[in-house]
Amino acid sequence: MKTAFVGWYAKSPEQLSALWDAALIVPDTNILLHLLRHSAEVRGQLMDVFERKKASLWIPYQVGIEFQRRRLDVQQHALDAYDRLGSDLTKFINQAKDGINQYRAHPVIDIERELSALDVFQRDFQQRIAAAKARHSAEEFNASFAKVTELFEGKVGGKPSAERIAAIFKDGNDRYAKKVPPGFEDTKKAAEGGDKFGDLVIWMEMIEKAKVDKRPIIFVTDDGKSDWWHIHRGKKIGPHPALIEEFLATTGQEFHIYELLQFLRYAAGTGSQIKEASVQKIADSISAESETESPSSAAERAKSQRALRTELRSKETELDGLIRSLIDLPPEPQQQATSGDETKAALKARIGELTQLVNAIRERLTDIEGDSSA
Repeated sequence: MKTAFVGWYAKSPEQLSALWDAALIVPDTNILLHLLRHSAEVRGQLMDVFERKKASLWIPYQVGIEFQRRRLDVQQHALDAYDRLGSDLTKFINQAKDGINQYRAHPVIDIERELSALDVFQRDFQQRIAAAKARHSAEEFNASFAKVTELFEGKVGGKPSAERIAAIFKDGNDRYAKKVPPGFEDTKKAAEGGDKFGDLVIWMEMIEKAKVDKRPIIFVTDDGKSDWWHIHRGKKIGPHPALIEEFLATTGQEFHIYELLQFLRYAAGTGSQIKEASVQKIADSISAESETESPSSAAERAKSQRALRTELRSKETELDGLIRSLIDLPPEPQQQATSGDETKAALKARIGELTQLVNAIRERLTDIEGDSSA
């Protein structure tokens, strides 16, 4: 039975150990970007782990190009933090002042003194942030980027031909319609083309690499969607079984996935210099970073939500009007029955179209709001 359903069985510790020694280590784009963000200490610890596995590192061309496209966003996000912090603090201080002002009739609280204390705190904070911004240098970011460049020198897959990409995209439409992993979750994205099929391109590149090198692959990613993982009641059990089975059937090799923290913890247990305390520090840094989002992304999502809500209100109003018209439509005399039937049929057809459209807009809003809370 295990042979027939190999993707549904967890690997034993002995199998994982053998895989660790034999496999190519393939970090996803989000993992490479972690080597640029975070504090110098965290970046250094991450880089050290990958340096120790340098001989086994490799990335698909798709990962490399995604990294190049997004690395400057990481740098800009760090620069934008100074202004965001100042803006957020101003909002907080103003809210606090409004709250304090409600107690001006209080017999004991010195309102003016407390308001003045808030002004002092805000001024000191803004001075410290301004000083930090003045010290911010692109040199440290550029140095980290240079280290990543050197780490993966000669370890990037060749650029797929236009014909190969077209074939993957064509195959992707069929795979996504049938929910064949990976990548089908990205059909929810507004993005098209390469972004929509990016995960599938990465997958196909890994398959080709495993065929040529005759080596298993460990994929390291922070993408937690169900088109990469077998998820049961919210818990990741392991790689999606279909991925394991397709990889084995196509390449004759094993496939495994680690989240970054799983990867680091496994590295810590195999003689790597990284310690559990360091892994926890990295985990805290990654968790804090994931709770922030680039202002441009948030702004685009808010803009999409506003546009969809406006369209939804318009269509709901039209739908309500048509339903009332249908209800209020007076009965036609017998000689005009044909004309009346045609009017009712036209109204019902339009009501059906609008109902489908309204439901689609509501579903899209749910997806966007779900993405923003994820």
